[in-house]
Amino acid sequence: MTGYFITGTGTGIGKSWFSAFFAARLKAEGKTVRYVKPVATGYPEDDDAAFVAGRAGLAPEDAVTLYTAAEPASPCFVFDPFPFAECVSRIEALGTDRDVLLVESAGGLAVPLGGRRYNYHFALALGLQTILVVPNRLGCLSDALVYGHFALRHKLPLAAIALNDHFAESPRHADRNAGVLEGEFPGKVAWRYDAETLRAWGEPL
Repeated sequence: MTGYFITGTGTGIGKSWFSAFFAARLKAEGKTVRYVKPVATGYPEDDDAAFVAGRAGLAPEDAVTLYTAAEPASPCFVFDPFPFAECVSRIEALGTDRDVLLVESAGGLAVPLGGRRYNYHFALALGLQTILVVPNRLGCLSDALVYGHFALRHKLPLAAIALNDHFAESPRHADRNAGVLEGEFPGKVAWRYDAETLRAWGEPL
């Protein structure tokens, strides 16, 4: 089983869109995929698992949310304590019978879960490769550099950066940002996407 931790520099930046695209691409390659959202707040209004299942054509049992809270807030504010060890065990069990496991964080890489646990601890505990989703817009370079180097410092395998061009002010600005990130993290800017490119890549919009 290959596992990926899909996270980002914040919330509302297109992680679930990327998760759906990635799941659909993997399925097209003949791989079995399971998507897991360890914790979802603002639920059920914000149901990323249902979104990914619908977009990528996953069966309900292959798009799973483990812990939910109605308040749209950091998990550290709505769980006392957050059941981290139990959550990791459940994710491990869900990954045993699929080729690829996709685990999407609630919010960014360092969102606190509580008890000195943070989102990135899922990647460490589960041995997942990290994909960092970055909204390609003004200010993204500082965020991406901080988060990228944070991942490397904490020994998270940084598999790739996915740049969401939906937020770009212009193609020129988008390309300049991509160039800086490629220079800082050579070979890691693996995907650039927006609604048009997702269509071109076969994402069922």
